[in-house]
Parts: sequence; structure tokens; C-alpha cells
Amino acid sequence: MNTITRLSPELQVKLIMLQNKIKGLNKVCVAFSGGVDSTLLLKVAVDVLGKNVMAITVNGAMLPDSEFSEAQNLAKTIGITPLIIEADVFSLKSFVENASDRCYHCKKFIFSQIKDAAIQNHCEVILDGSNLDDLKDYRPGIRALGELGIYSPLKDAELTKQNIRELSAYFGLATATKPSMACLATRIPTNTPITPEALRAVEVGEDYLKSLDLNQYRLRLLGDTGKIECDPKDFETILAHRMTLVSLLKNLGIKTITLDLAGYGCGNMNK
Repeated sequence: MNTITRLSPELQVKLIMLQNKIKGLNKVCVAFSGGVDSTLLLKVAVDVLGKNVMAITVNGAMLPDSEFSEAQNLAKTIGITPLIIEADVFSLKSFVENASDRCYHCKKFIFSQIKDAAIQNHCEVILDGSNLDDLKDYRPGIRALGELGIYSPLKDAELTKQNIRELSAYFGLATATKPSMACLATRIPTNTPITPEALRAVEVGEDYLKSLDLNQYRLRLLGDTGKIECDPKDFETILAHRMTLVSLLKNLGIKTITLDLAGYGCGNMNK
């Protein structure tokens, strides 16, 4: 695990700012996915508010089974057991149709359920792990968070993704070096309908890429072509396992498998 023992003066100020913003709240609910951002947020919230923190994890086709399991284990190390909500995203027409505002509708669908569950548990303040860097990409889901009154303290404390990784290492969190994840639907081009089969293919393919300990990766599904994006440093690893990858992905109905020589790029499907 990557750890650090001292924070820069700038990051110390941001951490204190984050702690103070959370301290000013009474009882909070953290939308917890087990990713880099929400794990740090949950850790700090529990440190500051103790038993006045609940966590909710949403499970559904947009989240790999392996990520769901990891989220539960991570929560236990922080000393909390999340409430689980099962979300049927395929019941949402705007999710299946996959228009450019899919993320807005999906986020509102999911966080409405989180908000309802939080209120039922006498918790009216819901926190999510959006950070300062999220404002640099096309994130229509942020509008849904604003409409529902969801609070993003990491963003409010001006924490970037790198800041969050450094703080995670400082607190000894296993997510400090974890590759960034996103909803599996982001692997499907806009206006291409999303099917359970497509998401399952992406999930199985990325689970295999994950097993190779790559720095960062995506399996984009472009019709019957699977496009692998990863750090150029990991090209040799991909090529060394190419026959296994080809066999695995073709068995999932993907006819052509390519490696993007430009490497991984955050938000490539938005460009």
C-alpha cells in the first residue's frame, strides 16, 4: 500500500477545511461507492462525526460485482456497514436510450432513492464524493445533485483528485492508488442503446484487465468492436496476454479487439 506520513502545508489547510465543513453538520449520509473519492469522504466523516454517519451503497448493473464487494470490505475497515439499495437502471428509459443527458437522469434516479432512504433513517444531509476536477469534464449528473440538494464537501474544500489520493495515502486507505472507476455505461457511445449484455461484456472484460494490475484502463464498446485503453506503460502487459483477452472477449460477442495507441483518456466518450 502506498503511504505518506506528512502533508504539504497547502494540503493540511484543505484537510482542516474539509473536517470543519463536515463538523458543522449534525448527522450525515455518505453516498458510498468504494471509489477513491467516496472512501476518503467516508473515512473523514466517520473520524469527525463518529456514529452520526451512515453510508448508502447503490448496487445495480452499472456497477461491477467486484467493485460492490470491495466497497463492502472497505466500509468495514472504516468501521461502518452501508445500507444497500438495489437500483434497476434498466427500468429507466433515459438510461437505456443513452442520450447525451443519460447521466443526469440516472444520477437523479439513484440519488432520489438515496435521499428517500436517508430521510427514513432521520438523516437529511447527503454527501457525495464529487471533487474539484469533476468540474473540468462533461458531468451532467452534477446538475441532478444540485437539484436534489446533495452536498459535495470534497469539491467545497477545493480538493483535486491528486489531493484526494495523497490524503488517502496519509490515512492508509487501500484506495490511494486504486484506478479511477466510473459507471459501466460510460463505456458505451452516446445514442447507442445500453443492454444488459453490453454492460456484462464490459464488466467481464474489465475484470480481466483489473487482474493484470494495470495502472488505469477502460474497455470501450463500439458496436461489435472492443477498444482497450490503458497507460502506454502497460501496453506490453496487454500484448503479453492478448490471446487470453481475444478469446475472452470474442466469447462475449465482441468480434474485433483493438488497443488504443493514444492510451487511456478520462472522458474519451465525451469528446
